[in-house]
Amino acid sequence: MTGRAVFVLFILSAMAFASPGFSQEQQTEPGSPVEAALEGDSAASTEDAPAIGLPPSENSPAVEVTAAPAPLTPQAEALRKALLALPAGADDEERNERAALLSFYETRRYAPLWFAASGVPTPKAGSLAAEIARAADYGLAPSDFALPAGLDQRVQTAATHVGDQKPEAIASDEIDISRAVLKYGRFARGGRITNPSEQLSSYLDRRPQLLKPEAILDGVAATDEPDAYLRGLHPQHVQFERLRQKYLALRDKKQSAEAKRLLANMEQWRWMPADLGDLYVWNNIPEYTQRVVKNGEVVRKERIVTGQLDKQTPVFTRTLKKITFKPTWIVPESIKVREILPSLQRGGGMMREWQLELRDKDGQTVDWRRINWYRTDIRIFNVVQPNGAKSVMGKVKFSFPSQHTVFMHDAYPPDKWMFNKARRTYSHGCMRVQNPIGLAEILLKEDKGFEAAQVRDAVRTGGNDNEFDIERRIPIHMTYFTALVGDDGKLHTFPDVYGHERRITLALEGKWSQISRGKDHLAPVELQMVSEQRRSRYAEDDSADAPPRVWRNNASFRGGFLDSLFGRW
Repeated sequence: MTGRAVFVLFILSAMAFASPGFSQEQQTEPGSPVEAALEGDSAASTEDAPAIGLPPSENSPAVEVTAAPAPLTPQAEALRKALLALPAGADDEERNERAALLSFYETRRYAPLWFAASGVPTPKAGSLAAEIARAADYGLAPSDFALPAGLDQRVQTAATHVGDQKPEAIASDEIDISRAVLKYGRFARGGRITNPSEQLSSYLDRRPQLLKPEAILDGVAATDEPDAYLRGLHPQHVQFERLRQKYLALRDKKQSAEAKRLLANMEQWRWMPADLGDLYVWNNIPEYTQRVVKNGEVVRKERIVTGQLDKQTPVFTRTLKKITFKPTWIVPESIKVREILPSLQRGGGMMREWQLELRDKDGQTVDWRRINWYRTDIRIFNVVQPNGAKSVMGKVKFSFPSQHTVFMHDAYPPDKWMFNKARRTYSHGCMRVQNPIGLAEILLKEDKGFEAAQVRDAVRTGGNDNEFDIERRIPIHMTYFTALVGDDGKLHTFPDVYGHERRITLALEGKWSQISRGKDHLAPVELQMVSEQRRSRYAEDDSADAPPRVWRNNASFRGGFLDSLFGRW
C-alpha cells in the first residue's frame, strides 16, 4: 500500500470514529422524555443519568418500578359502580355516610366485607343480621335497618350453597348491610333526634354522641364479633343498662306509658357524654336533687330548687370554673327588662329595698334616680347587688359558664322554706343548693386540698367576690331524667314537670307535628311597651321612703319581697 493510500484510509477511519452513531454518551434532543424527567432539578444533568439500555453501575441509585394494580374482579367492579351511583344524600348524616362508604371500600379495593368470593354471605354477616334483629332489646326498631331479603336463610345455607347471584345483586346487598350498620350506629348513639335544642326545646342543650361513620366501618371490619361490636355502640352507663332491663321486663307492654317513659329516659342517656368524669356534680331537675359522684360512688346528696315552668333550668353539661364566696349578683338581662325597669319607672322601690346598684359598662356607679327610664334602654347598664344581708346569691356561687347564664348558688335565708316542698320549681333558672358550703368543701378539697376549716374561714373572714379558680376538670351535668333505678333495683319515677319526656316520646314515635316547642329562651330580650311595663302584678308603694307593703301584710306568703316581684328567683 502506498503512502497516499495509507493516508486516505486513516482519514476515513477518523471520520467514522467521530460519527454520532458510535458516541459513548447518550444524546438527547431538547424536550425528550429523559430531559423532561430531570426538569426542575437544578443539580441534575445528563452527565448524572446512566446510559439508557445499559445496566446501572454499583454506584448508581436503584430505580423503583411500581407494578400496575391488578384489574378489579367483576364483583369488585360492580361494587365500585354501585357505590358511585349512591344518591348524594338529603342531610349531613347521609352525605357523611356516603363519603365514608366510598372511602372505606376504595381502601379495600372494593372487596366485599359481608360476602365471600363465591358470592355467599359470610358468618360475620349472619352474626350482624341476628343482632340487628334483636334491636328492640335496646329500644330500637329492627324495621329501621333495611337488610337484604332472606339474608338469614342464605347465611344458614352458605356452607352447602354456591352463590348464584350476579355481581350487581351482591354489590347491592353489600351496600345495604353496611348502610344498616351505619344507621344502627347512629341510632344507638341517639341519632334519631339529631338536634334536641332545635327540634324539641331550646332548654334541651344536648346532642347525640355520634361516632364518625368511618370509625364504625373500620371497627366492624376489624372484629370477628360484629354482634358484640353493635352492642358496644350503646351507652355503657350503669343507669342506661338498668333502665334497659326494666324495659325488657315490659316486653309484652311496649306501648304502655311506663315503657314509653323508660324509652324516653334511655334516649337521653344516648345524649350524655361517654365519660361523665371521675368526679362530677349531677343535678337532676325533675328529682330536684343534686349528687356529687366520685369514682362511681355518690359522696353527697342534697336538695335543689330549679326554674319555674316559664323560666326553666336548662339541660346541658359544662365544666366548673370558679367558686365565689360572698358573690355580687349581676342581674340577668331578662330580669332587668321585665322586672327592674317597670320598678324604676314607678320610682325604683326595688333598687332601694334590695340595695341594687346601677353601673355602666366600665363598672362605674351611675345614679339611677337621675335617669328618665321612659326614654332609656336599661340594657346599656348593669344592675348589680353587692353581697350583703339581703343577697339573693347567698354566701357562695358555683360558676360553669354557658350561653344559658345559670349558676348553682346559696339561697336567701327567708327563702329556704322552698327546700321543704315536694315540687321545687321556684327560681329564674338557676339552681339553689341546700347546704352549699358543704358542696364547696368537697370540691375545694378535691381541687386544692383545702380542709373544711379553710373553706369556712373563706366564708367568714374573706371579702366580697372571693374567687377560687377550679383547675381540676369537674363536669356539672344538668339532666332531666324522670326515671332512675336505684342500687336496690327499684324504679323511681318523677313528674315530667317541663314536658321534655313527652316531647322525646312524640319524637321517637315520629309525631313531630304534635311537639310544642314553646319560646326560645335564648332569644334576645326585647323591651316591652311602656304601657305594659307600667302594669304591675303586685301592689307596690314606690314612694321614696316607704318600703313595699304587700308582702309584709300577707301572712300566708312565706317568701320575701324579691320572690313576689321576681317570681321567686
